[in-house]
Amino acid sequence: MLIKKWWLCLLIPIASTSMALADSDLAPTRPEMKKRIQALKERTSRLPLPPPTEQEIASGRPLVNNGRLRALYLPPAWQSFLVPGWGSSSATRPSGGTAALLKRMEADPSYGFKTRLFWIVSRANDCQYCLGHQELKLKRVGMTDDQVASLDARWDLFPAREQAAMKATRKLTLTPHLFTQQDLAELKQQFPDPEVIDIIYTVSRYNAVNRWTASTGIPQDQSFGGEEHSELDTPTSPEFSNLPSKVIPTELKPRPEWESRDDVEAAIKKAHGRKPGVELPKMENAKKVLARLSPGVTPPVWFQALSDLSVALDAWGQKQAMAREGKTSPELRILIAWVTSRENRAWYAAEHARARYLASCGDEGVLYSFKQLEGAASPANAEALRFARKLTTLPQTIVDEDISRLKEHFNDYEVAEIIQTTCDANAFDRFTEALWLPLED
Repeated sequence: MLIKKWWLCLLIPIASTSMALADSDLAPTRPEMKKRIQALKERTSRLPLPPPTEQEIASGRPLVNNGRLRALYLPPAWQSFLVPGWGSSSATRPSGGTAALLKRMEADPSYGFKTRLFWIVSRANDCQYCLGHQELKLKRVGMTDDQVASLDARWDLFPAREQAAMKATRKLTLTPHLFTQQDLAELKQQFPDPEVIDIIYTVSRYNAVNRWTASTGIPQDQSFGGEEHSELDTPTSPEFSNLPSKVIPTELKPRPEWESRDDVEAAIKKAHGRKPGVELPKMENAKKVLARLSPGVTPPVWFQALSDLSVALDAWGQKQAMAREGKTSPELRILIAWVTSRENRAWYAAEHARARYLASCGDEGVLYSFKQLEGAASPANAEALRFARKLTTLPQTIVDEDISRLKEHFNDYEVAEIIQTTCDANAFDRFTEALWLPLED
């Protein structure tokens, strides 16, 4: 059954190479990790990142490299961070640069907790840029170096409810296709449903941010939060110097081969009739929220699920913009959504991507095998789909050559859109499938 055309999302799968993480490049100890995130200050961005202009400096906007790169290469409506309490909308950011923004964020009661989850997502994905930021943020809210190190190796030192969130965060990050209703139930034992929705949504967005910052190769900021020299390679106590990580996977396993068309149809049919894994906000309230931006539109279930969060309208606006605007072709963006959803086994997202593809007169016969999809695409789109597949499943293994191959077919602005499209699709996959959201009739 097809879904209404205003839907948008993105998905894509990855290569079939199992990779052990025994060497220190992919499974660094804490001292090695610190050296790497400090050394990242000297790296060159895979997309050109010139020094701040006088106009940027005078604007008072945060001059964090991540935000600057987004502003340089992405359409304005694509750029929001979209995490509750984290200054998601440019319209609500305080003046005074990064220090003022961080001060406001730190006032949110959930800030420290969410930052700890961000650290876990970033460690699992080996996103060194984000790890550096979370290290500094956690110390700003009073955590010692040993307490931060405990996120990697001593979860028993944290309250039971945080341990439940940490466990769910790691699984949703590394193996979203294996995240079950039982995993959700364990999280619900520690948190009420509205908080569960917030956690799942937030962790999903962190996975998007990791994929953007790691694949674009953003250099670590020389200063952060008003500190002139933010030192990341700090001493580590002997207790935590060589403890094995509980977060990093010991092996990167390929996702299963794609299901047959019959199996996909069966999974989508099941998704139509399933019951949400949490109690969703009331539809009437969701309608009132959405009416502020899109009067007369019936909210899809994904919007209903996040309609009580402060970022709901920003998320809606961004998703509409990513469907309509951009330098890349709408068909490519739809196919990326399809590929990530297939790889993540996100059936709610997959059906929305399929409906959009068929509405654009695409050939459904090529959708059910990646090899067929790749073969039917232009050389440029085939390269983009291979990249999106890899970024979905093995973000830890993206290297300079992956971006160089994209640049053989696309300009820097288009490369940025391909990356962001894949990132957003991975967040959408996790949010909609972990909550077991039912498809609309």
